Amino acid sequence: MEPDQCLWLYLLECENGAFYTGYTKNLTIRYYQHKNGKQSAKYTRIFKPVKIAQCWRLLDTIGTALKVERFIKNQNRKTKLLWIKNPEDLKLRLFKNMGKELILFPFDPLQVEKESEKMDWKKIKDGFDPFANIPILSEEVAEGES
Repeated sequence: MEPDQCLWLYLLECENGAFYTGYTKNLTIRYYQHKNGKQSAKYTRIFKPVKIAQCWRLLDTIGTALKVERFIKNQNRKTKLLWIKNPEDLKLRLFKNMGKELILFPFDPLQVEKESEKMDWKKIKDGFDPFANIPILSEEVAEGES
């Protein structure tokens, strides 16, 4: 199946110190919802997110995003901490686990948090995505720019 959209995978650090894992089409809106308890998961309504610990952009199907989300959720804390520190390592682990090369890139969580602070319900209702026009580069292009 061909990749059909840009999705986000993310790890939130919650006030109890645990990590919450999710995927979404629009992380800016989703993080706002988690932080404010609006349309958020029961877990993040109970244990509010403190920050986005790490996030990745994935160009693929929702089905793949769900598999990656489940894979991350099933890892222990030590592994998640490793991916927070070295987010590019997740792609290699997924390749070994799924046997499939994914178009997956780490993204600066602080950038998403800043944009989320600017959100209001009008922007959310309109589906505003400040990152929609940022292209996902192929690995070869990204390496050539380094």
